[in-house]
Amino acid sequence: MTSDTSTDEAHPWRTVALVYLCGALLFGPLLALEWRLIDDSVAAIARERGAAMFSLIETTREWNARHGGVYVLVDEDTPPNPYLQYPGRDLETVDGKRLTMVNPAYMTRQIADLTLHGNGVHLHITSLRPIRPQNQPDAWETRALEQFEAGAAEMQVLVDTDGGPAYRYMAPLRVHAACLQCHATQGYAVGDIRGGISVTMPASVLVARRDELRWRAALLYAAAFLLAVGLVHGLVWANRRYVRVVRAINARQEHLIEMRTRELADANQRLAGEVDMHQRSERGLVASEARYRAIFDSTLEGIMVLDAAWRIVQVNAAFTEITGYAADEVIGRTPSMLGSGRHDAAFFAGIYAVLADTGRWQGEIWNRRKDGDLYVQWMSAVRIGASAAPEGYVATMTDITSRKKAEEKLRFRADHDALTGLPNRSLFDDRLQSAMASALRHGERFALILVDLDGFKGVNDRHGHLAGDTLLVEVGQRLLACVRGSDTVARFGGDEFAVILGEVDGREDAAEVAGRICAAMAAPFELSGAVARIGASVGIVLGPDAEADAETLQRRADAALYAVKRSGGGGFRFDADEAPAAEGDAPAAR
Repeated sequence: MTSDTSTDEAHPWRTVALVYLCGALLFGPLLALEWRLIDDSVAAIARERGAAMFSLIETTREWNARHGGVYVLVDEDTPPNPYLQYPGRDLETVDGKRLTMVNPAYMTRQIADLTLHGNGVHLHITSLRPIRPQNQPDAWETRALEQFEAGAAEMQVLVDTDGGPAYRYMAPLRVHAACLQCHATQGYAVGDIRGGISVTMPASVLVARRDELRWRAALLYAAAFLLAVGLVHGLVWANRRYVRVVRAINARQEHLIEMRTRELADANQRLAGEVDMHQRSERGLVASEARYRAIFDSTLEGIMVLDAAWRIVQVNAAFTEITGYAADEVIGRTPSMLGSGRHDAAFFAGIYAVLADTGRWQGEIWNRRKDGDLYVQWMSAVRIGASAAPEGYVATMTDITSRKKAEEKLRFRADHDALTGLPNRSLFDDRLQSAMASALRHGERFALILVDLDGFKGVNDRHGHLAGDTLLVEVGQRLLACVRGSDTVARFGGDEFAVILGEVDGREDAAEVAGRICAAMAAPFELSGAVARIGASVGIVLGPDAEADAETLQRRADAALYAVKRSGGGGFRFDADEAPAAEGDAPAAR
């Protein structure tokens, strides 16, 4: 016991030391990275300042060069440039004033003097082949110019100077066409690097700001380090006290057990028979559990076992296959994690009410898999225990998405044309009945439009049935484009189409749509490299009519369509514009 205690006394100190070491290894690199980011941010500010200064100087130099130099008054600060070899360098005005030409290089030096005295920024124009001795580059400028020749775009460095820290920024000066006035004799061409301008900017403020940010980051990370390791340190010591208490309790229990062992020896003898009986019961229970586990794991239905608070406590392999969630991803969570968003709170309240009342519920429910796909399942849920105090629930689920899709596909095929995907005659008749009932109920009007293609047979004869089918599909799309999303476009078969326009004000609305349909059908059709032209004959009837049923309205619209056909096609007509076709002219004879 003494050895264990001494080992236990030393162990927490090793743990605490390890905690502090790990904390230092974590927060030390993070602080170094934060300092690096601060340095990069400050350097970026200096680079932007240097680049802005350089851009301004380069722009003024280009302006000067484009004007072939500028003339200024000669004074003490601006004497003639002895390095400018130009016959017209010096002039005298009619009133006796002396002028001298200032080229880009001279102007840069003048600006450099102003910036140096104004804000301490030192500008230096330099080159590997300078004309003016004062433009000779220093060591850093020489390296920068060599880097520019190798393709570098700019250079920057933080240096210590007699006046304090400073950022040195430098970018290349390239030869423009205007520069050749002075530098063509030196062998330069447009685009060559003539030299560069270095910008030396006092950095005391930026460095002070950098140091301030570093200090703040150091304090922040130090506080985080102390907080983190302090918490872990406290947990270690709390655990140590807990272990001591547990060991003391164990020691008392061992002493009590030793006393009771003698008392229970005789009782154990009497219980031997009972133990044997319990063992037999346990073996039966194990066998039963094995059978349950085999069924639970091998069934194709997904199974969820939930506690009284609707938290998942167990799922089988089929659940994972259906939902995509592994057991460890759902244990302890509620089935709401599978929610699709398609059911409102009232839907689930109804499920809970049925389970509380009858103890079981089954029905269709939409859920969402782990990958985000929606699916529909048939679910059966059973309550375990009494309604007042349920012990839990068992839910089984079967993925019926494929079956639902097959049912929907069959329903769609039954109500839609196989070629164009438009509603067929059966669905159209249903919608026409609905349109008539709605119009009569709300006092509205609708229009029934029948469309028959002119010249479609010729397309089939010239280009083949495949091209004809392609044209019919395109006709369906053009008809849909001529109406609103709430209107119905259907295909009766062959080249016959029909349209229901809901909520029209009168003939003008229907005539406008019919005109769009005729224009759309008259436009050329591109069919696998060939161009086909057709037309459309359109018959229109307005509803509702209290004395006419759906079949009568269709006959009247068909009579108006046939009247257009007899007059040559390519237009539309209302049923009231001409008497219905004679019996011998029934449209079925077309």
